[in-house]
Amino acid sequence: MSYLKGNLHVHTLYSDGHFEPADMAGFYRDLGFDFIAITDHEYMVKQAYFDLFPLEVPGIMVFEGIELEPVYIYYHHTLQIKGDTEMLHVLCHPDSYRINIREVNKRIALFNEKGPGPIDAVEVTNKGFYTKFYDTDEIPLPKIASDDAHDEHSCGLTWIEVNAPREKDAILRAIKAGDFELGFISGKRRRKKALVGSGG
Repeated sequence: MSYLKGNLHVHTLYSDGHFEPADMAGFYRDLGFDFIAITDHEYMVKQAYFDLFPLEVPGIMVFEGIELEPVYIYYHHTLQIKGDTEMLHVLCHPDSYRINIREVNKRIALFNEKGPGPIDAVEVTNKGFYTKFYDTDEIPLPKIASDDAHDEHSCGLTWIEVNAPREKDAILRAIKAGDFELGFISGKRRRKKALVGSGG
């Protein structure tokens, strides 16, 4: 089974991005990505956004997603990404909130209690740049890297490579299990192997 390269945090002109969803998917496809998730901001989108999906773009798999701002975790951005039957929730870029590890875990617990499902992973990037402080076993969940891309220049700065078949639910299950690697292209390339079920 080959690893699939993907990015789970991509914006379009349906919220504060600069391009149509198909254009953003095309940028990633041309960079050699196998999948992306379109995750526009819930407070900005209208019904036309949800009518886009399922979105078929030749050469790349596109997940339907949304970026939530739950009031009960102080409007901390949280991705909700849909597979065919699976759902993935990711706590976004804690570095942008300048919060400590205890507060990250508190927000995860509150979302797990009140949200639409448990937090499955945490971003250890902020707009495509690695934030080492949050890449710790003190946060007992898999850590993902993502671009939070808004235009063609912010695509492909970082990624995950998932050990899964080319099928949406299989990809989401592998992410939940921590069966993926991280990749970065900021300065020199850095890779980190994530152990299956390790939470890191």
